[in-house]
Amino acid sequence: MEKAVYDASLGRGASRAHNTGTSSSGESSWKENAALFQELNDELCASLEQSAIRQTYSNGENIYLQEDEAEFLYIIESGHVRLSHLREDGSTFLYAIITAGQSFGELGVFQRSVHADTACALGDVVVHKIRRSAFHVINEQSAEICRALAVVVAKHYRSYIESTRCLSLPSLSARLAHALLSLLESIGTPAGSDRKDKSVISGAIVTQSDLGAMARGTRSNINRRLKEWERAGIIKIQDRSITVLNRTMLERNLLNNESNF
Repeated sequence: MEKAVYDASLGRGASRAHNTGTSSSGESSWKENAALFQELNDELCASLEQSAIRQTYSNGENIYLQEDEAEFLYIIESGHVRLSHLREDGSTFLYAIITAGQSFGELGVFQRSVHADTACALGDVVVHKIRRSAFHVINEQSAEICRALAVVVAKHYRSYIESTRCLSLPSLSARLAHALLSLLESIGTPAGSDRKDKSVISGAIVTQSDLGAMARGTRSNINRRLKEWERAGIIKIQDRSITVLNRTMLERNLLNNESNF
């Protein structure tokens, strides 16, 4: 497994882009699960979809860097994106890995300012990016798009605050439990037929180094804690993936800020 790429000095590489107006019917389904579009009426959805540009990024390619001017809002069609924040002490905080249907870059678009984080492609990624000016032209005609943006920004901000709050917890068990539970919500997949029961985190997407970056722990300590949880029947590690067998115990680790394991 390749090591995660977080270095802000990396270049963007050669991206490939084209307008969605010529996309196939399969490509047009990218907006169906996007929270932003679910907040809008059909007319506004069509207006934003028409202005979107479809672009492909390669593994490890930076989609944008922290402090870049926020020119676009992005919605993922396929693949995964790492979102990280470069802190004042030079360390990097990986706070989310997101997948198809999820959006990013909203805050800078909403504020007409710069990005507060760095977005990096994990594997090959296809996104649809909507220029900031498109939102604000519509804003002058309808408050609905402004409200929709506010809902998405607020949701992501709450998630970020919860992640940063957990970084300060003294217990590695609590921090790791929060990281696993957050990943289940964002990119988890079901182990069985119940599509709502997200219990598997793919090792092809999330490495133990990623977990260390999210839970403020070394890879060796993360590995040790995962093995302890596996022996206790809380998780199962197979084919580099993690299956959560006892979600209640993970939640207890987070709530109690300590672990007996």
